[in-house]
Amino acid sequence: MKLIFFGTTGALPTKDNANTSFAVVRGESAVLVDASGNPFQCLLRTDPGVSGLEAVILTHAHPDHIYALPSLIQNLILVNRKKLLYIIANEHTAEKAKQLLAVFSLLSNKEIFPIKWLSGENVQTDHIPGLQISLFPVNHPISTSGVRIITAATSVVYSSDTLPSERVVSEAADARVLIHESTGSHINREKLNQDGHSSARQAGEIAAKAGVEKLFLCHIDFGRCPPPDELKREANAVFKGTVITPELFRLYEV
Repeated sequence: MKLIFFGTTGALPTKDNANTSFAVVRGESAVLVDASGNPFQCLLRTDPGVSGLEAVILTHAHPDHIYALPSLIQNLILVNRKKLLYIIANEHTAEKAKQLLAVFSLLSNKEIFPIKWLSGENVQTDHIPGLQISLFPVNHPISTSGVRIITAATSVVYSSDTLPSERVVSEAADARVLIHESTGSHINREKLNQDGHSSARQAGEIAAKAGVEKLFLCHIDFGRCPPPDELKREANAVFKGTVITPELFRLYEV
């Protein structure tokens, strides 16, 4: 399994970095996690590319995680996609996504390809070849899902947007990799937690409790927090595994 990050910022992107979104790739299959920036263009830069896209996971309905879904669907229509696409989300997020697509009449487009919605708080699916995907609830102001993806050889857990959550610890307990939000510095943890977010140190604490090997920090508020190296040091103060602030479009083997 491979990870490719298309963006790692929090709600506010920078001139060089987009909102947090990434692809999970296994063989000829790709799964997109959250839809921000220009997902179609980003997928063009991956292998297996757009044709390998099997599913889109939407963690929650805040704008920075869902706003690019209509453009992705429209672009897939324009390239004459015929293959089924799974959209996986909790029920609240799925409903908001359908409403967003309805604004542009995309679901009623006569050229639309098949879409199968898999929704629920604890939805699980093995529809994607070689991947088992499950959602679980985390702590954020609106209904938000963490994500667990398993292959025969490894597993990855993504916290999505959340304040420190014991559910993330339990889901990641036998995972190799944890991707955890790190919206800011531990100095500002009280405000971060009030807003439903975590500090870099808190991400490290969750990773240490879970016993993972690697921790990827994402959803970083680059405009209001220390540089990435300082966030890594915060996390490494409590987590002795590998801490990574992802480089965009780099291929990470997990």
